[in-house]
Amino acid sequence: MPVSLTVSAVRDALYLAAGGPGSGGTGSPSTALLGSWFHEGLTWLVGNESCDSPLARLADAGPDLEVWKQTLADELYTRFVGPRLSRERAKLHSIAPRVLTFWHAMRSASDWLAELGWAIRQKSPRQRGEPAVPWRTLSNALSLEEELVCELREPGWTDSVRLVGIADAIVRLEETGAWCAIELKLGQTAPEADLGQACLYHLLITSTTAQAAGSDATNAGSAPPVGALAVVSFQPGMSERLFDASQLGAAKDRLVALIGQLAGVAPTVAEDNATGGTIERPEAGSSESLSGESSYVGAVLPQHLDMGAQLIATLAEYCVNVQLDGPPIVGPTFLRFPIVLGRGMKVRSVEKHAAELQMRLQLASEPFIQRDAGRLVIDVQRPDRQTVYFREIRSQLPTPRSEQGGSVVPIGVDLMGKLVCADLARPDHAHILAAGTTGSGKSEWLRLALAGLMVTNTPATLRLLVIDPKRNAFYTLQGSPFLWRPLVFPDEQSTAAVLAQLVEEMEARYRKFDGDDSIAAYAARTGEVIPRIVCVCDEYRDLICRDRVERKAIEGHICRLGAKARAAGIHLILATQEPSRDTIKGTLDSNIPARVGLKMQKRLESNMLLNEAGAEKLLNHGDLLFKDVGAPRRLQAPLLTEADRVEIFSPERR
Repeated sequence: MPVSLTVSAVRDALYLAAGGPGSGGTGSPSTALLGSWFHEGLTWLVGNESCDSPLARLADAGPDLEVWKQTLADELYTRFVGPRLSRERAKLHSIAPRVLTFWHAMRSASDWLAELGWAIRQKSPRQRGEPAVPWRTLSNALSLEEELVCELREPGWTDSVRLVGIADAIVRLEETGAWCAIELKLGQTAPEADLGQACLYHLLITSTTAQAAGSDATNAGSAPPVGALAVVSFQPGMSERLFDASQLGAAKDRLVALIGQLAGVAPTVAEDNATGGTIERPEAGSSESLSGESSYVGAVLPQHLDMGAQLIATLAEYCVNVQLDGPPIVGPTFLRFPIVLGRGMKVRSVEKHAAELQMRLQLASEPFIQRDAGRLVIDVQRPDRQTVYFREIRSQLPTPRSEQGGSVVPIGVDLMGKLVCADLARPDHAHILAAGTTGSGKSEWLRLALAGLMVTNTPATLRLLVIDPKRNAFYTLQGSPFLWRPLVFPDEQSTAAVLAQLVEEMEARYRKFDGDDSIAAYAARTGEVIPRIVCVCDEYRDLICRDRVERKAIEGHICRLGAKARAAGIHLILATQEPSRDTIKGTLDSNIPARVGLKMQKRLESNMLLNEAGAEKLLNHGDLLFKDVGAPRRLQAPLLTEADRVEIFSPERR
């Protein structure tokens, strides 16, 4: 049985694969309501063939194109736009600039239709002495909201795909018998997504006409040719991109591959005969741009859209009136649904129903509701969560600009697959404090941080002081030339004594600098490169709970290093399982500004680390909040596999 897939799901995937909101398209953003009105307005303009049709008024307007444009614009405002603006005045009050853009776009659309009608009038012969009726010819040639259905099957697919969609507009040219599809857009466009959507409709129309002709033995092989595909956008002025069949052919194969991935019928893994291993291919739900470049942004699947609809329906049951503000953004860990509050709705009215949303959507954790860039978003765990590997983001690590080596620590990837890093050379990133419960991925994140530093440095530019209370978190590092001191196991040697040596190194460096304010300034003056030292400690709370005297000494050294070690090129990356008041407040709180919050047990613990709740709703396994200046950002930490760990941490690596 064929797998059904909607054109809207493919369009969403194309849009996000092209970069989504950051795709660099032109035009002004619209809203769901105004976009709906825009399409309804075009249907109203050409969908009525009676004498009361707005296009029929052109017959009495006289033989002047400008008069035709003004007549159609007057009809459009008086009978369609004006009544809707009056009815929804309160709702539209806060988005007046977008309403004005909408009207300018509608005016451009009516001018466009008037020009089409005028062109038909100029070419149409008079019959029996009567004037031509261009508006009726235009209505017959232009079909809006037409349903298209086709079935696709490719070699290697496990099943066929039934693609169903509604084209914004179809033009059938009587002179040639060719078809022309028009994708109408109001507001922002993405050039690459435009190409993909034009290719999508070309594929639909080609398959539809071929299948229709093939179903009739007498018509087999006589399907009308499919002509050019036009993407007409109003931004608010009209802009038209025309694609011929030769342009669209190059993108067709990649589009069909994407459809196979979205439908889950394309193969995901192929055997590597040479090595006996496997070659990973994009899984169902992943996406690639039509240019062939990989994208960490997942494609929007029908199940994701269903989840968004269920989310809105659940809130509606509790009289919370909200709407989706566009398709969900699909990250590797969660789906982000942008929300528009209805009239009179408060943010709190959505937040207080997080538990109900969890139960109705059958989620392992409550959805994460927050404000992002001036709008409300709801993060929901992704049912088909993907793993991001360190090897996939390694190329995003910046190349060191000088002989001083690199100072960036990878934190995690954002929704768009972009790697976010902390820069130890910055005052607000000089030291990092991480916290998370068992299973949150805290030790894995520490190994990620070390790997990111090591691949952008050499032992001449980076040295590590690693304190490992568990004795197994960094065991692979034993014997590494990057170590400033051998691995420190607190049950064998005093951590306070080792930190005291680090404080002595800090003071010695300042004496050596002779007024220079950083290791970079010292190297520039003398030509001598001094390696950056990064002290990494897992289970910090375990260290300070062993002995009161030891705790006092450790906290004293941490306080001194946190306050003045940055300029000396010495940095702290500490982690704790329990971010309690006793652990965080005081020494760490005042000296370590950058925070990495993984999954925590209690809301109070999140408040202790990040000064706000939220980490208790994270999803384990590297799902984290990163806070430096401003609100925390939700990221996914890439996984450092055992093979990567051995390769990077190996003592033989120089």
